[in-house]
Amino acid sequence: MKQHHLRFTSCALAALGFAHSAMAAPAGTLLFTQLGTQIVSATGTARTATKGDVLQTGERLLTPAGAIAQVLLPDGSLIGMRSESELKIDAAPAGSDSKAPVVNLVNGTARVIGAELMDNKRTSNFSLQSGNATVKLKGADLESAVVRAEGKSAGGESAPGSYQRLLVGTGSVANGSQVATLTPKQISYTGAPNAAPVTLAMPLQNLFGGGNRSLGQQPAGGGAVDKGAGNTNNATTPMKLVNVVTPLRPMAPVAQPVTVPVTPVVKPCTRFIGKTCIQ
Repeated sequence: MKQHHLRFTSCALAALGFAHSAMAAPAGTLLFTQLGTQIVSATGTARTATKGDVLQTGERLLTPAGAIAQVLLPDGSLIGMRSESELKIDAAPAGSDSKAPVVNLVNGTARVIGAELMDNKRTSNFSLQSGNATVKLKGADLESAVVRAEGKSAGGESAPGSYQRLLVGTGSVANGSQVATLTPKQISYTGAPNAAPVTLAMPLQNLFGGGNRSLGQQPAGGGAVDKGAGNTNNATTPMKLVNVVTPLRPMAPVAQPVTVPVTPVVKPCTRFIGKTCIQ
């Protein structure tokens, strides 16, 4: 009886392990990371994050003070994490019509650049959960910040909640049944659960600089992000933007005028002086 119980327990544990491994899936690849950045598994085991690491669904990515990281999503979108920030990527909720993964900004700040801006042949396929705010984006370059009540406020003045600043593209932000359109260049704020998102009258200059610390305003503008950066332990630097150049359409060849030689009209000679014709 005891042996049967042990076999049953072993099988149950193996089944749970298989179910957990089946649920986990590649959620993103680290293109860039700095010293001190960690990946924490769903069971709480932490490991040092390095360039090329694959982030699994349910794992958390944490950047310490003074460090940033960049994550490339499977759809081609890019997440640039700022200093003192926490990010987790989850699978689509069970029973949801959408199969898009959920990028969950737990704390700090991040810049989200849609796949369309990286490659115009791609389409973004994810939703962003920023604190209480559910953000839907299309062809967007967005800065997002989450200030938690127990942490220091970004810039020292921001109230707890979620903040969005749309730089390029279109999007909306929802909190429960309350939905608002994101307005480019303005700050959308979402506070308590089920509270309607509101647009702030004054821009918060130090909000999107680096997690819960004031690192200054990041440069605005659309564009793709330089993927060539590798591991470095240097001081925090903003994501490098390169201009998105729209390829020129080939010009239709312009027809060149064709010169047709004109044959002079020769009139018959009506008068001669010697052998010379005089007309």
